[in-house]
Parts: sequence; structure tokens; C-alpha cells
Amino acid sequence: MLRLEGVAASYRGLKALQGVSITVARGEIVAVVGANGAGKSTLLKAIAGLVATTGAIEFDGTPIAGMAPHRIARLGINLVPEGRRLFPRLSVQDNLRLGAYARRGETDRMKPLDLVFALFPRLSERLAQRAETLSGGEQQMLAIGRALMTQPRLLMLDEPSQGIMPRLVDDILAAITRIRDLGVTILLVEQRLAESLAIADRAYVLQTGRVVMEGRAADIAADDGVRRAYLGM
Repeated sequence: MLRLEGVAASYRGLKALQGVSITVARGEIVAVVGANGAGKSTLLKAIAGLVATTGAIEFDGTPIAGMAPHRIARLGINLVPEGRRLFPRLSVQDNLRLGAYARRGETDRMKPLDLVFALFPRLSERLAQRAETLSGGEQQMLAIGRALMTQPRLLMLDEPSQGIMPRLVDDILAAITRIRDLGVTILLVEQRLAESLAIADRAYVLQTGRVVMEGRAADIAADDGVRRAYLGM
């Protein structure tokens, strides 16, 4: 579904990605792991068209490098960014409606609401609340729910457990697995390395903007040398 070949990118004057090549097959959860500053967030932004790149990026065979972000989103790629980036003064309901805005004119554009409420029942109980009044975990649920309103084929998640109480982290990770089981491919960047590798099919390890290892997530999680050398575990 997704292929990157020799992708390089600079961010704020620094080389953030250097010759990165990865693939994501339809129906997978692929984790991108590494220390802080390894280039993980920049990788997701590069795919979403938010940073300039060199090299090839293809989605279902369509070149998307250099394409405008809104056009990439219309192809079926959606990024839930680090920090969530909700509209804080708008209600939960309005944030979800804005997620469906790109599909305006389509008769079924609000259909994903049923899925969102099935995954995150708390949101259905807080429709009138402003997003800024939600807990960190509820805000992350809303950010993922808003992304699902676009009916994505590839969902990219940047640090979805960040700033969330531990008791809600398991709920978020379980929801990610359920989303994949419903047919949405997942590309995951997550600071909780053990947990992300536990739910992923495959993983890539980034170090200073380069892929230094790839393979089955279970194999990477079980390799003590890799954990010490690249993941700080």
C-alpha cells in the first residue's frame, strides 16, 4: 500500500531523514521506533506532505511526494499528529463533524460516527462538551475519532499515548488493534516501545534519520542487543 524509497528531509535546518526506505502492506500495523530525535515524527509528516522531501513516496502505486497535503488526505491517508491538534473551543460533536468535512457532499459522510462511538463510547456521552475540557485520554480518543471520520485507508498515529493516564493507554492501544481489524492499515509511532511492538506486525528502527533495522516486531522486541543499542530499553 505504501512505499518509500530513499526519502530524505530536513526540518528546521537539520537533516531529519536520510535515505529512508520502508513499505507498509495493506492490513498491517507497522511500528516506527527509535530514540527521541530519530526522525519518527518527520517521517509521518513527510508521508502526509507536511515537509519537503526528496526520494520516492508512493501510495497504492500513485506518487505522492510533493503532492499537497489535502490531496494526500483525499487519497485516504490521515495523520493524527503528536499533541492531537484539536479545535479546543469547539465541541466534541463539531470536531467530529469537521473530520467529515473533506467528504462534504457525500450522503454517507457521517456514517463513521457509529464506528467512532463503538470504539470510544465516552465521546458519545460528551458531544456537547468543548474539546479543551476533556481529559488527555479523551482528547486522544477524539483526535483518532476525527481522523476516522475521513474514512482513511491508512491511519498514521504519532505518539497516541502521550499525556494519557496509564489506565487509558491500554484502551487506546486496544482501539488501534480493532481499527486495523476493521480494515484500516496503521503506521504507528509510539513512545511506549514494548506496547507498540506487542501490537505491531512489523517494525522499523530509526536512528538519526536512518533505518538501522527492520523485521517482525516480535523479533525486534525480543532482541536484547537491539533494545539496548537503539531503543534505550
